[in-house]
Amino acid sequence: MATAFKVEPAEPVLSVQGLTTSFRVSGDWHAAVRDVSFDLAHNETLALVGESGCGKSMTALSIMGLVPKPAGRITAGRIMFEGSDLVSLDREAMRRIRGNRISMIFQEPMTSLNPVLTVGFQVAEALRYHRAMGGAEADRAALDLLEQVKIPSAARRFKDYPHQFSGGMRQRVMIAIALACRPQVLLADEPTTALDVTIQAEVLALLAELKQAYGMSMVFITHNLGVVAAIADRVAVMYAGEIVEVAAVRELFRRPRHPYTELLLRSIPRVDRHVSHLETIEGQVPSIAAMPAGCRFAPRCPLREARCDAPPPLAGAAHHVVRCWVRSEGGGHG
Repeated sequence: MATAFKVEPAEPVLSVQGLTTSFRVSGDWHAAVRDVSFDLAHNETLALVGESGCGKSMTALSIMGLVPKPAGRITAGRIMFEGSDLVSLDREAMRRIRGNRISMIFQEPMTSLNPVLTVGFQVAEALRYHRAMGGAEADRAALDLLEQVKIPSAARRFKDYPHQFSGGMRQRVMIAIALACRPQVLLADEPTTALDVTIQAEVLALLAELKQAYGMSMVFITHNLGVVAAIADRVAVMYAGEIVEVAAVRELFRRPRHPYTELLLRSIPRVDRHVSHLETIEGQVPSIAAMPAGCRFAPRCPLREARCDAPPPLAGAAHHVVRCWVRSEGGGHG
């Protein structure tokens, strides 16, 4: 009789555990990201979604070790990568990982690219630093990267400056820089926000193609749920510094459980329906210095109950968890 072997799940490539990142405001420390936990599997795309000010970008900056000091600091949690806790690494050890094993595409390429250096020099810089390549070898590899991200006439444009590129082409340069060292993890912080719809679709297709070719894992940060549907495998919804729901992308769109997620989905304009007005979410994300004591979404929530004055846990089945007293028990659309 054949012996049955138990197949253990593969270790995640990145594991964020109880991450809390705080900032000093008027003399007191307040959490901008609180108790955030998620695992990123090999070759998976996890989308972090939510309104501006929900902590998405700060989560990515925390992973990269780029929390601005002394005003900000990681006050709790671990970020496990390749057997090491990134939170505990010294500056030099983190520099060897940043831009090499973990890379980031920043939100606005015009402020991220150096205006006085050519794009070719900036793409080659990571190769010279992390791969110890000589000038000519790094330039050849950088040119190959610009061709991979489909910069037209890449050889001719190698010595052009960022201002000579369109917004979409600058974003492609940022992607080339991020992928120069073939990282295991790519953090993409709203890389299509400033682009028109056509260019946005091209950049999304390019990211999906390169992710598959390089075998990377990706955390894709966005407030655009339409983008999420096109690129993500799983979705983590953030609100006021906390993760409030995590599910596979199809499950989330089919059966959102947190009231915030449901309202976000309702606010997406639908081309297949006549819309007399746009759906909105009343109120705004609270500031880090004025967070509600219980559920952080409660002041804006149409389902609020008395028990919402206490902080809800993130609970549910492994494939779909939600931080909501009302929805975590019964599920579905009450």
